[in-house]
Amino acid sequence: MAPAPSRNDDGRVRAANVRTALALASIAAVFFGGVIAAKFMGGWTTGMGVVGFAVLLFLGFAIGRNLWRGRR
Repeated sequence: MAPAPSRNDDGRVRAANVRTALALASIAAVFFGGVIAAKFMGGWTTGMGVVGFAVLLFLGFAIGRNLWRGRR
């Protein structure tokens, strides 16, 4: 039989869920910001540049975070 989950496990799961929600919300905000910037600047190249930069930035943070965890 598996041991009963503790309160500490619940807190860890909640913290992981909050981090995931914040990451997804920030991706959505940057995407919409890129679309709005493209509308005001007159070209889709600007919007795609903003979204592309955001994707690279988030990938860098995700990869860096996993690498940093591995060193502990």
